[in-house]
Amino acid sequence: MGIELVRVPKRPPWPLWAVAVVLLWLWLGAMAFFLGRRAGLDVPACMFKKITGVSCPTCGFTRGALCILRGHVLAGWLHNPLLFTLLGIWVGVTLLRVVAGRAVRCKLKPSRRRLALAMLAALFLVNWAYVIACVR
Repeated sequence: MGIELVRVPKRPPWPLWAVAVVLLWLWLGAMAFFLGRRAGLDVPACMFKKITGVSCPTCGFTRGALCILRGHVLAGWLHNPLLFTLLGIWVGVTLLRVVAGRAVRCKLKPSRRRLALAMLAALFLVNWAYVIACVR
């Protein structure tokens, strides 16, 4: 296993279609929220929970983000620990790229790659169980 910093362009090559999809998704969510509020309708934030009655793996993210923006970092993190940990790593890696022009590369042998993926899947399931049990 080798972890190394490699030189990369400071601006990531984001595909235009991906940026457009994310912006469209944010716009649709905002419109549903504001128009629903204006019409007096209760627009559910999570369709997965509305349909199944079970919290989705990302449940708690909005409440957690609002807690963090209010300065309550630990309370925000507790809403969805894995998601906020991954978000923190992503922000750090993105800043490293944009500021220093470096990227983190991790080279794994195929057998270790399978083990790493299994561990990530287990973390995902444990976090989802936590969200279902503890986050309301």
